[in-house]
Amino acid sequence: MLRRTLLSLVLVAALGAVEEISDERTFKKALSDNIAVVVDFYSQTCGPCIMMAPKFKELAKEYEGRVKFVKVDVQRSYVGVQVRSMPTFHFYLSGKLENQFSGADENGMRQYTQQLDRKAEAMDIEVSLGAIEAFYKEHDPSKLDNVGEIYEKYPAYKLVQILKKKYGKAPEYTKKNSRASAAPKEGGGGGGGGGGAKPVDIRKMDMDELKAEIYRREMAAEEKEEELRVKKNERRREKLGLVGKDGEAGSAAKPVKMAVLGGGPAGMTAAIYSARAGLKPLVIAPAMGGQLMGKGVGVENYPGILEANGGDIVKLMKQQAAKFNAVFEHELVTSVDLSQRPFVIKTNASALTAHALIVSTGADSRWLGVEGEHMYRGGGVSSCATCDGFLWREKAVAVIGGGDTAMEDALVLARTSSHVTLIHRRDTFRASHVLQQAVLNNPKITVVWNTTIKQFKGGDCAQEATCMLSHLVLESTTDPENVTELAVDAAFVAIGHIPNTDLFKGQLEMSDNGYLMTKAESTHCSVDGVFAAGDVADWVYRQAVTSAGSGSQAALDAERWLSEQMVGTSEEGEADDDAEQCHPEDYESWTMKKIRAELTAMGVDHKAECKGCMEKSEFIAVLCKHLSGGR
Repeated sequence: MLRRTLLSLVLVAALGAVEEISDERTFKKALSDNIAVVVDFYSQTCGPCIMMAPKFKELAKEYEGRVKFVKVDVQRSYVGVQVRSMPTFHFYLSGKLENQFSGADENGMRQYTQQLDRKAEAMDIEVSLGAIEAFYKEHDPSKLDNVGEIYEKYPAYKLVQILKKKYGKAPEYTKKNSRASAAPKEGGGGGGGGGGAKPVDIRKMDMDELKAEIYRREMAAEEKEEELRVKKNERRREKLGLVGKDGEAGSAAKPVKMAVLGGGPAGMTAAIYSARAGLKPLVIAPAMGGQLMGKGVGVENYPGILEANGGDIVKLMKQQAAKFNAVFEHELVTSVDLSQRPFVIKTNASALTAHALIVSTGADSRWLGVEGEHMYRGGGVSSCATCDGFLWREKAVAVIGGGDTAMEDALVLARTSSHVTLIHRRDTFRASHVLQQAVLNNPKITVVWNTTIKQFKGGDCAQEATCMLSHLVLESTTDPENVTELAVDAAFVAIGHIPNTDLFKGQLEMSDNGYLMTKAESTHCSVDGVFAAGDVADWVYRQAVTSAGSGSQAALDAERWLSEQMVGTSEEGEADDDAEQCHPEDYESWTMKKIRAELTAMGVDHKAECKGCMEKSEFIAVLCKHLSGGR
């Protein structure tokens, strides 16, 4: 909260020796006017970017007059360079990219800057025409007639290198005065020397340093909270019988009221709603997975979140569900038996039963499976124009497909992109007539018939920041020898989706395409007690926000169904494990003021009962004693 308040008060922090650049022309001028340039591609909503900002400024002060330092806010500005992750640092020498890396690596930033400075220092020389003539007169008189041409052809540093390599000697040269004579300070600001960390005095911090300090403290608090959540989840799993006494995976001792299959927006929202209803849902899903978590670009169309990584959004949902006593089983479901009641669910490590089941296993995009497709995902290759199209505004893009989805994607992209090329393998579309006419009549859309994608081509993926799509290799379906290339900045594969419903074939009613069918105006599936949410039952919208909405609907439907079936909440003898016991680690983050206030609210005279207590742990022990009923 403090960080958000701070960011709202100040739009752009003072950059000191760092120049903020917002357009391509100024960026190119900075590269041409300076031998050595270091660029920080960042975002104001990126935590690691905030953390690196004061280090970047500190380095800029050390090398002031020697190396040019530039910042580019990728959310607000485009300078002709596309990056896949933030922060990304580029190191330019004489206008050419020398090195690059992504991430909060202070040592890497310092190391590459030192290398850049040394190379720039070697290049910062002057050689006179007279010195070149004198050199050739001594070492190779045959070149004297061409001295003028040689002098004009090569920059001084390059000519010195060539001659030294060829003749073993170099002409006389002098240092320019364009770079400051003062060398960078020894060990300035380096990544935490051996002297130990100094006490932080926030009164002496500038805005970038304050943001970084706030971010570090928030991360430390989040790590501690996550550790507590993990401990609570393990206790809940153990109570369910999913963890044996030896710590190995077990089988659930009794049925859970509700199991949620899937960890995306639909499953997480279903877990939040059902957990708040006191159903203590068990969420079964691998820790990593799902379309939103796997997105290689930022999510900009989720309400209330300006821009964030898909995995971070799911992580917040998961924290919210855990707060209300949802239990997480990070396993892969291998089979589900809906012929028995309770339903039987088996994973790769355990087995359990559930009275109600919410299926939110999602749908995977269909891909072409051609060379380069996987390599450039997130770097120009996408399957969601609605999600990612805005990232390539005013750029040339392509859409591959011939159905309704391809038509819709092309029309959406035509609003923001400079031009859209729609590539289809046949000579007719499968899409509805209305959509076909809209596409064919749009002046910004060009249709390429009877053509397939042979290869996706682009930058060198050995270095992540340049791994961006640049061309499509097209092959004619009527003439295989007709192979051409199309320059594009992004390509959207729109050939359909594959719902993850194999577990339920022969058990639940599905559409011809494999999507789960639900009863009218509800999330009820063909088997009572089974509910569907998200892309597994949605072949129309397939958005994170619509999935989240259907997750809440499924949880509400399931809660009503459980009530109708008389599957109660607490009458079965299920006391909350956290109500039965007090776990000291849950209160480690509490302040002493809060602990004393809680004891006072419980009518406990903590001064009398904890006389002589010195440590917080002793006060927590007293609190736990009374929370557990004096046991």
